[in-house]
Amino acid sequence: MTDISTDYQRLRRATLWSVAGGATLPWLSLVGAVGDPARPAVWRLVVVALLLVVFTVCYVRGARTVVQGEYPRREVLITGVLGLIAFVLIREQFIPAAGIPVAWVALAVLRVSKLRAVLIGLGAVAVCSAIVPMGVFFYALMGGMVGWLSRFQFWFWTVVKAAHDGREALTKLAVTEERLRFSRDMHDIVGHSLSAIAVKSELAARLATGEAAKEMMEVRRLARDSLKEIRAVVRGYRTVDLGAELRSVRAVLEAAGISCALELPQDGLSEEVSTLLAWLVRESSTNVLRHSAATACRIRVAAGAGEVELTVSNDNPKPSRGTAGTGLTGMSERVAALGGVLTAGESKGEFVVRARIPA
Repeated sequence: MTDISTDYQRLRRATLWSVAGGATLPWLSLVGAVGDPARPAVWRLVVVALLLVVFTVCYVRGARTVVQGEYPRREVLITGVLGLIAFVLIREQFIPAAGIPVAWVALAVLRVSKLRAVLIGLGAVAVCSAIVPMGVFFYALMGGMVGWLSRFQFWFWTVVKAAHDGREALTKLAVTEERLRFSRDMHDIVGHSLSAIAVKSELAARLATGEAAKEMMEVRRLARDSLKEIRAVVRGYRTVDLGAELRSVRAVLEAAGISCALELPQDGLSEEVSTLLAWLVRESSTNVLRHSAATACRIRVAAGAGEVELTVSNDNPKPSRGTAGTGLTGMSERVAALGGVLTAGESKGEFVVRARIPA
């Protein structure tokens, strides 16, 4: 059985090379122009070759940027300019020359909306047709086919990536939940037993005399020291890293098709406040998944004026049933324990959870 992470990395490399492979199309155009009996002047072919060298380097960088999760605006602009110049220089061979704009379209339409992809394709066809009117149908056909295939293949990669990231996030959340369960059990069972031992030892010391009393007081001291150590361990297990929690929550939301925007303060937060915010973010994101048809979520943490404010908002909330959920009640109690205030409700078509906590 192959490792899922290994398959994921293989698919990532395959997607990268597939996207970067579009850079070969302009070179095929150059080869076709050279092989044409009515080929352009030699100086034109040399200039085109030099342009394609830079075009290829920028194209590969753009492919890497796309796979990493961003839109390569600079690379798209540079390859567009270089490709246009190269296309003009060998435009007489309009069929071989089509590989240049088609390659550019295959990169430019990735990581954009469907409407923007259509506009990019139409724009490329319009520019090429203005230069070579007789090739309008051919350019439209080739650009549409290659652009659609490029988006389809990249869509498959994004689905696999979202599933992989969501799986990792759920694994981290499961580990955190197990740590919290362990800390509760340790605090409730072992802590209670040690407290009872300490009380009983103190009582026995009062009833005993001499060395027996001293030994029982020593037992009492050891029990209380052990209790302090267990409470320190429990606090460590209950501490949740806010940054890690936010990354996990964003991965889960995006795996569910919900875009997630994060705004975080520059200054560090105290451990107690950070842990509480992590709990609130987790519970709020759960509400977004369960009680809305959201397509976008925004999580904002702002610190200043002696307080920290957390805002979690999402679009498309489901109609309220008239009663507050247990999740909101639990969050309100946690915030109130630190002297803060939590509000939740619909505002301008969004459901907003806002917590203000003294810093």
